[in-house]
Amino acid sequence: MEHEAAMAMESRKIQKVGAATLTISLPKEWAGRRNLKKGDQVFLVEDGEALKVLPGPAAEERHRAATEFIVDADLCDEPGMLERVIVGNYVLGREKIIIRSSLRLASGHLDEVRGAARRLMGIGIIEEGPAKVVLQCSIDPSNYPLESLIKRLYNLGSTMLSESLEALGTRKIALADDAIKREDDADMMYWLLLRLILSAQLDEGLVETLGLRSRIELAGYRVIVRDLETIADHCEDIARNVKEILSADLKTPDNVVRALQGFGESVSELYGKALGALLSRDLKQANEALRLAETVPKRESDLIRLVQKETKDVKLIIPLRGIFGAIAQIGEYAQGVAVIAYNRYLEKPTNLCRPAASST
Repeated sequence: MEHEAAMAMESRKIQKVGAATLTISLPKEWAGRRNLKKGDQVFLVEDGEALKVLPGPAAEERHRAATEFIVDADLCDEPGMLERVIVGNYVLGREKIIIRSSLRLASGHLDEVRGAARRLMGIGIIEEGPAKVVLQCSIDPSNYPLESLIKRLYNLGSTMLSESLEALGTRKIALADDAIKREDDADMMYWLLLRLILSAQLDEGLVETLGLRSRIELAGYRVIVRDLETIADHCEDIARNVKEILSADLKTPDNVVRALQGFGESVSELYGKALGALLSRDLKQANEALRLAETVPKRESDLIRLVQKETKDVKLIIPLRGIFGAIAQIGEYAQGVAVIAYNRYLEKPTNLCRPAASST
């Protein structure tokens, strides 16, 4: 063990071979213990600031152990448990998920496997038998720039909000249904984003592949995608409340509809400015979003008073409160995105804010 520790700290000088190739030699004893000889293949693995050298078989085994997992379906004895386990494995970056049962997979378990496969991008069933199902994920991170996926998740929530409020004004229940259906797409984007972010936290080499400037951005993006997915959840709540009103053929006073639509448009503008500020690193736009956020509590209070004045029908009041309450929640989460946009702007020195030493 002492010898291994000493070897771990042994230094090597970098040599230059040819015009652009840098090389280092491997310790002879280390190579001998692993039966390595000239012509054998080794793998280089980035691990934070370190660069690990793995012999071919060890690298293959390490990759398999890290990306291939077996799930015991017999231990998933609560409804929905197996599907959540599959989603968790997907988020953690596992490429192959093997679901097994000691006897035969229950029909409920098979439904959950198929449900997970439908909800997760890039995953599919490649093998199926009475007691085993194999899921394979084929996601290439280079095809999914993080900011493009975030824009997609934002657009889904924004569209859901506008469709829901348009449905309330036009009394077209199909628009509310369209908004509800988009929630599945929002979930799919969220799980994919989370998978990519967690993978980049483990493999620094993915940071540049995903279009990020540095690893420090990952923590902020993890919070942002959670907030954007929560906004989509609130938009679904709005759509369901609108659908409840329309299905029951309840008449919403015109001035209440206009007030709700105006509130929704204001929060939608706040949401758009917050995300725009984040992606463009525009401090003024972030500030505009935060100023809009200051108006949200008062507009919500005004709506509460208006609804109380215009209707006494509890069947209508309850879903209306659900609508403007969810819109206010969207405003709060959008405000959080704007705050992160501020922090993102300040991560690197600018003329506005720079190290004291640079001003002397």
